[in-house]
Amino acid sequence: MKYDVIIIGAGHNGLVSSIYLAQKGLKVLVIEARNRPGGMSDTEEYKGVKYSRASYVLGLFPKRIQEELGVVFPTVDSDVADVFVTEDGKVVNIWRNKEKRLEEFKRLGQTKYPKMEELLFKIKEKIEKEMQYVTKPPSFEDFMKAVERTELEIFTQPSRKFLNEYLDKEFQPYFSYGFMYDLPAYVLAYYFSLDWKIVRGGMGKVGEILMNRAKQLGVDFIFNTKVNEIIIKDNVATGVRTNADKIIESKIVINAVSPVLLNKLTNGLLKVYHPEFRPGWKRDTLILRELPNLPDYVRNHPDTLFTLPIGEVTIPSTVDNSLGGHVMTIMGSYEEAKEFFPDLEKKVVHVDRLDAYKLEREYNAPFGDMNHMPMYTEYLFDGRPVKGWGYTTPVKNLYVTGSGTYPGGQVTGVPGRNAAMKIITDLGI
Repeated sequence: MKYDVIIIGAGHNGLVSSIYLAQKGLKVLVIEARNRPGGMSDTEEYKGVKYSRASYVLGLFPKRIQEELGVVFPTVDSDVADVFVTEDGKVVNIWRNKEKRLEEFKRLGQTKYPKMEELLFKIKEKIEKEMQYVTKPPSFEDFMKAVERTELEIFTQPSRKFLNEYLDKEFQPYFSYGFMYDLPAYVLAYYFSLDWKIVRGGMGKVGEILMNRAKQLGVDFIFNTKVNEIIIKDNVATGVRTNADKIIESKIVINAVSPVLLNKLTNGLLKVYHPEFRPGWKRDTLILRELPNLPDYVRNHPDTLFTLPIGEVTIPSTVDNSLGGHVMTIMGSYEEAKEFFPDLEKKVVHVDRLDAYKLEREYNAPFGDMNHMPMYTEYLFDGRPVKGWGYTTPVKNLYVTGSGTYPGGQVTGVPGRNAAMKIITDLGI
């Protein structure tokens, strides 16, 4: 059978693209190397206990895209978006209610915080209205011009400068991961959200729901199958060759996995450069016999995310009985978490550790990059993945989507939507 579109990879962006294209009547096939949809948005299982393995909270997936796709994700409602604990033990509740949130920062002496938040929401609104839903990504120069001579121009400056203007240093780590301080404050705004929530059943529910919606629209799926080559004739993509040496023809091919893999998939015809390093992060998921003794700030708000000096922690089993057991996720290490949960070691049954090397092997993510491409200045905007590509490539009918394209990483669905819209525009439908 010949398809209109073949999508390589059933990560959330590939799934999003498949739905938009199927809604337009195109016959779509999604090919996935693993045995499940969702990519890094997945749910793993240990002796009957389910847990989010790679991504662990949902917070940047726009309501607009969910509505356009016709999906709803089963998130856990909570009064606070996050509980942040400083190095010296100050507890900051990031309330979803604006008045309570601003009062919290005022109580801690952060009198400039309201203006900081105002600017963050302004820049996010401007980007969403003018630059987010596009078929051709803007350049960093376009962004600079859009905010030139306005109070939003500070987002072109280093995050460190923006934070120093409005917050004492002890509160800055909540808003900026370590790698962001010398990057444009645009990156800080990109990650900022008050919508972070736990997903019932684990993050794999995101992929499962998207796949089921795609199937309703007639999208076909092949799992446990790798694409070894994108077939290119006279600089036109005409299909793919799988690891079973089977050729499947299509009018269009979308690479929805890391764009770095195009180097091999096109036999060196296309070249995507990624810096030669693997980050040193650790991601531990603990299966527990029972919950450890919990600090008051956890007992008071068990249904949210905890940003501790050692990393981000969730205890989803406190609010999700469907997991089948006690689970703690740590974007950091189990060893360091003992500082905050002293009796933790006595409760642990199993530790699933994920790091960049394991991510690279098990999720086919070159360099263990969760974002496919770094969120560094040269890889922002139309620099993802290669300057000038956007959602296309120099090969006709070969498109790209995923976290390695604009606007970037996390579970957002925006690259998936934009790539689909580019194809729909090019086809004139």
